[in-house]
Amino acid sequence: MRNEVKSSFRGFAKGAKVAPREKRGRRSTARHGFTLVELLVAMSILSVLLLLLSQLLDQVQKTWNYSEGRVSQFREARVAFDLISKNLSQASLNTYWDYEYNEQNVVENYKRQSELHFVTLDGQSLGSVGGGDISGDAIFFQAPLGVSNIYRNLNNLFVARGYYLMFGDDDRFKPSIIDSTPSYRFRLMEYRPPAEFNQIYIDGDRERARDLPPSYDEWFKYDLEEYSTPLAENIVAFVISPRDTMETASDTRRDTYSRIARDYNFDSNTHTDPRYVQQIPPLVRVTMIAIDEGSAVRLEAENGSSEPNLVSRSYFRDTSNFDDDIEDLSEELSAKGLNFKVFSTMVAIRSSKWSTYVP
Repeated sequence: MRNEVKSSFRGFAKGAKVAPREKRGRRSTARHGFTLVELLVAMSILSVLLLLLSQLLDQVQKTWNYSEGRVSQFREARVAFDLISKNLSQASLNTYWDYEYNEQNVVENYKRQSELHFVTLDGQSLGSVGGGDISGDAIFFQAPLGVSNIYRNLNNLFVARGYYLMFGDDDRFKPSIIDSTPSYRFRLMEYRPPAEFNQIYIDGDRERARDLPPSYDEWFKYDLEEYSTPLAENIVAFVISPRDTMETASDTRRDTYSRIARDYNFDSNTHTDPRYVQQIPPLVRVTMIAIDEGSAVRLEAENGSSEPNLVSRSYFRDTSNFDDDIEDLSEELSAKGLNFKVFSTMVAIRSSKWSTYVP
């Protein structure tokens, strides 16, 4: 038996043939590739997808460039707007109650008093500054902003601040090494004298020299040109509206009129209502309209050194029409093909202690 197994193994080792499985049950193993039609269909679908993707990327890129362009175009205006809001929120009168004496040194009244001044007015009343024409509203106040050329580390020094809109060339603002060709633009100006040149009492000195009651109501007109510098260019509208409430009309999209400054003008020294004298408004709405540089260049090409008539004098005369004025002016600027942006906010003045009490 053992010998038979060995002989069989030898026979297999010498090359005995075994019937392949295919012969027992042949199964096809051939593989089919893609046909030309299938390749063409797949390439067509891929081409369409790539085309749609490229169009989508192109649209995203255009949207990004447009948004980035608008942000960069109005970046200067945004910085100026934020600075005005920040400084205005620190305005103060440092009011106090004291006796008022008559010429016979007898107590005549007990009333709210202050040596400081807060005023919003029509910018045209300032006249021409440095050859430029002033338009829009203007605001002047005192605030503890601590700017001095002499004293250091006195961050709470009271200084004067003012903001107004002017149209003119830039000759007096440019260094001598820059091209002397003047550029005619609307510019938002900042009145910023250092603390040691605060002229808040200059009217009182002048009136006292003439034996008149001190007024302190024109201090900001002195050295206005010397201490004014451009804060932002291409600001075509500047509107200041003092308010005593954020109350709105029944239509919440509309503002009611300002009860303390319906015509946008407010003077803490000489307000017509005795309840508001020597008080600083608790709220001030600040509104700016800026155009981009491309629109400004086109306006300069069309008007030269003449001021473009962009904001009619009929606008911003009555605070009850504020929203309508903004809408109408925006439509006019759009009709003229100007690229613009409206900035508007309500600034709360921290030091305001608003009260309608009158003894």
